[in-house]
Amino acid sequence: MNDSVIKNAQYRKGLSIAFFNATNATIELLKDDNSKTEEELKEKIIKWRSWFLEEHKNYYATVIEKIGVNYEAKESIEKLNKAKTIEELRTTWVNLSEDERRDPEIIAVTQLIKQQLS
Repeated sequence: MNDSVIKNAQYRKGLSIAFFNATNATIELLKDDNSKTEEELKEKIIKWRSWFLEEHKNYYATVIEKIGVNYEAKESIEKLNKAKTIEELRTTWVNLSEDERRDPEIIAVTQLIKQQLS
């Protein structure tokens, strides 16, 4: 199975869990709320659930997304650009980590360099 399919499925699963967690946190927050109407309560639920989801989004972007990424694509590309022959390019490629070799940006640059050196 394609890695991006798995990653996207995991991301969607995480969003689904975040949605229900945000809803449950909102219910807990508002359980003693004395809203006068059902409509008023619904508005508060949506407001607070959205707030929790926004917090999750920010946390995901600043913490979770960066876990496991132990390289900078720019640095990897700089290494590849130093290759003067196909053999040097191959050696540099082999020395990259598995994550780097699966990075679409790095793959595209490598193919371009390969064409230029051929």
